[in-house]
Amino acid sequence: MKKQTRPALTVITLFCLVIFTTGFTVSSSVNLHEGKKEAVSDQIWAVQVEAEPGEEGKLKQNFEAAHGPYDERIKEGTADEVKKDSFGIKPGDNGQPEVVKGEDYVGDYFHIEQEASTTGGTTKRYIDISSQWSHGYVYEDMVVEGRAEIIETFSMDNLKPGEAAIPEWHELF
Repeated sequence: MKKQTRPALTVITLFCLVIFTTGFTVSSSVNLHEGKKEAVSDQIWAVQVEAEPGEEGKLKQNFEAAHGPYDERIKEGTADEVKKDSFGIKPGDNGQPEVVKGEDYVGDYFHIEQEASTTGGTTKRYIDISSQWSHGYVYEDMVVEGRAEIIETFSMDNLKPGEAAIPEWHELF
C-alpha cells in the first residue's frame, strides 16, 4: 500500500468509528409491586428533556390529578358521616372496611399523557407512584442519551369523585 493512501484510510476508519458509535444508551428499571397495605411512596412523576446545542428537544404533557382530604372523625367513630369534601373509612356491615365519600369529594386519581423527545441530548424520567387502594407500585428511573422519543399514557383511578363534585376547574366560572 502506498504511503499517501494510508492517512486517508486512517481518517475514513476513524470517521466510520465515530458514525457507528454515536448511538444512544438507555438505562431503566421498572417495577410493579402488589400486596402492600398502604401507599409506599410519595407521588412523583418527573421528566427532563435537555437537547444538545444544535439539536431539538420537545416535551408535551396533559395530566389531571386529584387527592381529596381524609376525615379522621370517621376512623375514630365520632361521626356518622364524612365532611362534604372528604372521604373516610368505617367498618362495613360485614366487618370489612367501607369507604365513605362526601358529596363534594374531588376524588383520588392520576392521569397523564406525555410525549418527550430529543434529536440529540439527554432525556431523564423518574417515576415513584403508588396506590393504597389497588396496592400497586410503579418505580422507574431512566436516562436516555442521544435520540429519544417516548410517548406514554398512565392512569391510576383510586376513588371516584362525589356526586356533587365539580369535575373540571373551568366549570367553576
